[in-house]
Amino acid sequence: MLTACIVYIPGSAGNLLARCLSLDTNTVPYGKALSVEERYVEYNNWNNKDWVASEVDLVVPYMKGIGDFFIHETNSHKLVHKLHPDQFIDGKDNLWTGDYQWQNLIFIAPDDIDTIKKLAETKRTDMDHNSLVNLQIKMYESLVQESTYTINFTDLLAYATFSAEVEKICSIIDVVYYKDYVKQIWHKWHKETTHLVRLPK
Repeated sequence: MLTACIVYIPGSAGNLLARCLSLDTNTVPYGKALSVEERYVEYNNWNNKDWVASEVDLVVPYMKGIGDFFIHETNSHKLVHKLHPDQFIDGKDNLWTGDYQWQNLIFIAPDDIDTIKKLAETKRTDMDHNSLVNLQIKMYESLVQESTYTINFTDLLAYATFSAEVEKICSIIDVVYYKDYVKQIWHKWHKETTHLVRLPK
């Protein structure tokens, strides 16, 4: 089922949030792992020396051309997706056009765009963020009124606020909040991220 879609500007920690909301075995996994423990191991792979490799394969299979999107409309497993604004607009136009719509739209507000740009440019060197970021922001602004829940990007940078938001969203979308795994995933993400970019305190 189309449980939740996270809409975020590249560099604003959408991958981090999606992984922490997709540990529950009732959700569609990112990657190959099925059990909670295996998902934790697969998801907790952040690596400042090769950030692209830590993200590029952990996607919903249809985005790599494996299977179809429509199976998620009626599947009993909850899809907690993550899309950049341009991807979300494309999906609105081509994928979820019928009776099945997202139950929750979680937007990450880009409240520190300078840090977001640095993270995008430093981590995803396989993408041309300089030419895309302004367009992504415009698209985000055109969509934000559709949000059912908004979290500030800067709230993801401190464990206390991040964990509180993840626990709240888990309750909203009715998935299990795995406190210990979320803590470890966030700490690894934060540690590896700060090797690349100095984060605001």
